[in-house]
Amino acid sequence: MSEPRPPFRLPVPRAIAVALLLMLAVAAVALWTQQRATAASDKRRHTLDVRVELYALNTDVRDVSRAVRGYLISGQDDWLDPYRIARERLPERLQRLRALVAEDAAQQQRLQRLAAQLREYQRFVDGLLLSADAQGLDAARRRLAAGSSRALVDAADATLAELDAAELQRLAQHEQEARQSTELNTAVTLLGSLLSLLLMVIAGRALQRKVTQLRGSVERLARARSAESQAMARLQQAQASLHAANEALQAQADHLAELNEALWQWISPRSAAQPVRPGPSRLDDPDRLAALRRTGLMDSPAEEAFDRFTRLAAQTLGVPTCLISLVDDRRLFLKSAWGLEGAWAGQRELPLTHSFCPEVVAAGQALEVADTHADAALRAHPAVAELGVAAYLGVPLATPDGQVLGSFCAIDHRPRRWSAQDHAALERIAQSVLAGIAVRMQLHELERRVAERTAEVQMLAGAIQHSLTGFSVVDMAGRLTFVNDAYARMWGYDSPEDLIGSAVAGHCADPGLSARLGAELHARGSARLDFTARRRDGSVFEALLDARRAEDENGREIHIATVIDITERKRAEQALRMSEERLRLALDAAGMDAFELEPVTGVVLRIGSLHTALALTAEEQHLARAWLRRVHPEDRQALIDAGKALTPQQPAYRQEYRFRGPDGQWRWLLERSQRSFGPGGEPGRITGVVVDVTERRHDEEAVKTSLAEKEVLLQEVHHRVKNNLQIVTSLLQLQRRQLPDPAIQAALAETENRVRAMALVHQRLYQHGTLSSLDFADYLRSLGAQLMQSWGGERAARLVYELQPLRLPLGTAIPLGLIVTELITNAQKYALAPRGGGLLTVALESDGPQGLLLTVSDDGPGLPAGFDPARGRGLGMRLVQTLSRQIGATVSFDTPAGGGTRCTIKAPIKKEEAVEVVAA
Repeated sequence: MSEPRPPFRLPVPRAIAVALLLMLAVAAVALWTQQRATAASDKRRHTLDVRVELYALNTDVRDVSRAVRGYLISGQDDWLDPYRIARERLPERLQRLRALVAEDAAQQQRLQRLAAQLREYQRFVDGLLLSADAQGLDAARRRLAAGSSRALVDAADATLAELDAAELQRLAQHEQEARQSTELNTAVTLLGSLLSLLLMVIAGRALQRKVTQLRGSVERLARARSAESQAMARLQQAQASLHAANEALQAQADHLAELNEALWQWISPRSAAQPVRPGPSRLDDPDRLAALRRTGLMDSPAEEAFDRFTRLAAQTLGVPTCLISLVDDRRLFLKSAWGLEGAWAGQRELPLTHSFCPEVVAAGQALEVADTHADAALRAHPAVAELGVAAYLGVPLATPDGQVLGSFCAIDHRPRRWSAQDHAALERIAQSVLAGIAVRMQLHELERRVAERTAEVQMLAGAIQHSLTGFSVVDMAGRLTFVNDAYARMWGYDSPEDLIGSAVAGHCADPGLSARLGAELHARGSARLDFTARRRDGSVFEALLDARRAEDENGREIHIATVIDITERKRAEQALRMSEERLRLALDAAGMDAFELEPVTGVVLRIGSLHTALALTAEEQHLARAWLRRVHPEDRQALIDAGKALTPQQPAYRQEYRFRGPDGQWRWLLERSQRSFGPGGEPGRITGVVVDVTERRHDEEAVKTSLAEKEVLLQEVHHRVKNNLQIVTSLLQLQRRQLPDPAIQAALAETENRVRAMALVHQRLYQHGTLSSLDFADYLRSLGAQLMQSWGGERAARLVYELQPLRLPLGTAIPLGLIVTELITNAQKYALAPRGGGLLTVALESDGPQGLLLTVSDDGPGLPAGFDPARGRGLGMRLVQTLSRQIGATVSFDTPAGGGTRCTIKAPIKKEEAVEVVAA
């Protein structure tokens, strides 16, 4: 019978086969992540196309606004050419935008709103142009000034900003997706490589163990065959070997400490030049916590590399449990836990109260406990009661700069006296743990740097490929070897591949330009020029080329160039020259200067005719400090301060100042200026206009002088009117004293009070200097005191004022003063005089922005039955009714809840006089 065949075995260790399979899986995942990054790049390119169309649409809208305004200002029809071109392109651009964002409902809605806004603005512009044709430019300019064109353009700009902001946000999302895919690709590649390397190491160790076992078998066989006489020699050799092994272990420990120092010095440049021995520190020490965070080990998954250390320590010391614990200010994280049992098995965290490790970290030195049950203070410790810790040995895991990250500890469930060898073994393994942490941090740092460099390269390549500037590479034969998307679109091609290999000379209107440019680049190394380019369809455009000589990876000369389409810029420059010429003509006609000041250098650019009229020298015309020397010394600092006070919230100022003219006389100049500010509030240039307002200032001074003379004259008139009314009052008083009839005397006394009320108005006007309005509250107090004085101290009532400080126009104050005089006189005469004394209340308050409320009340017996003020026969009541109708007021009488009589007057103030009714 034939011998049974042995089972089939792989020619390589199983770990190596697994490593190869893992590398294949990593390559598949890397290809998948690369496809994701490519898809994200396509989305970014589509988003950039949308933003380019939005920018072009915004430019067309601005062209329409500038063209229409320029036409209305200048009246020249050539200003409308950009408007007609932009009007034809707007529907096409909107259609292209709708096609580009067809799958985005929110953007479609914004485009519909934008289309409606543009149609409304188009109707407004068409109406302006029709008005200009039918009624003339002046009518169109007034319609433009009164219309809402700025609001329509701002609304369209706001909608375009919303569209662009949405696309910009989408662009950021696509960039984030591409970056995440790249990072995932790098992480998967590195992780797979590390795992493959680890499996290779495991396979090597398995082979080493088999060799070791075979060597042990041979040695045992040799020892069994040795004679008893050689036993002592072998023992001596073993002792020598043990001594050499101890020396090797000590050398290995020293070498490991040096390695740790070098690794940590590479990881943390801030580490001390010489190792620092750890000392006592707080758990919440910021430096210690920062060093712990830099390791990246907190809350990290379990790793076999660290579990090997705890297993080795447990086997070396013969303990059931060994822990690698990292301690922050709140908790204890178990990076590796060997031998935890029961409810604590598999736990990754422990409370700070359930371990002796925080004490190792706080003390900064090793902690040894031989028997926890022998110490009364330790018997109640949660680590003893719940984890069964009977003996504990822990050493700190400290960095070379003295920061303790955690502890490496061994735990026994029986009392044990730890030996010096135990300490040394645990210290040596702890050094290996620190070396592992340092290597892990080094790998993370390398991965981060590789990811950064990869991202930079990809970003640069993406920026070139998707740049709005054309980019090309040409070989020495004059053929294109690389172009980006912008270059292809600029020449009318669908993709860059259509241009690769074609001759550059065919893309220029001048066929010999390519050869001349190549020779210049070969000789000088760089060139910059404007040229006329020819598109695929034969049309031409103006372009700006900037080229450099370089070498490819094989050392061959190549020419790298960037191209920009400057057709619009050329047109804009021409339009700008025309605009500057029109501005110069307008400034010359107005006799003013426009200027632009660079604050840093103090250089001023001026156009206009004012500097010629002022006979400025070249230095005074172009340097701000020379201009300021001719400003009046009293006005110079105010002008400087006005420019310094400009902020983004208040970017403009208006300043008038005196300037020495060519004849030595002081002339008044009006300067209106505005400062530009950057996005971050950084100040920019100051632009403005200066106009000579000397004649206007002279006219204003003449008007002020005339107005002052009229005010003095009017005050004199009021003073004379008051004096004349005082004379009338005195005459009435003399006449009253000579009449024997008391009724006639009373009538004359009432007339005196009416005249005094009018005189008091004129007295207040010229005393307070305001000739058009009167402080009515102050007037009522003086009027009440004057009336009470005329009645005598015994019979006069007590007046109470509830007055809001209001200023009234003269046309309202005089009738109201006479009405209050009549009401107080009637109350004193009919309601309060029969009983003597009494209480009178006068209240004044505002009744809205164009009205007031005046109330006069007493605590007398009240109104008689059937009282009707409209039918009153007395002169006083007829005066009240007549005067109230004169100022449009309403008068009502009623009896308040507490008794007495109350008269309420609601008086309106004319709209043009309402501003005079203000709180004092």
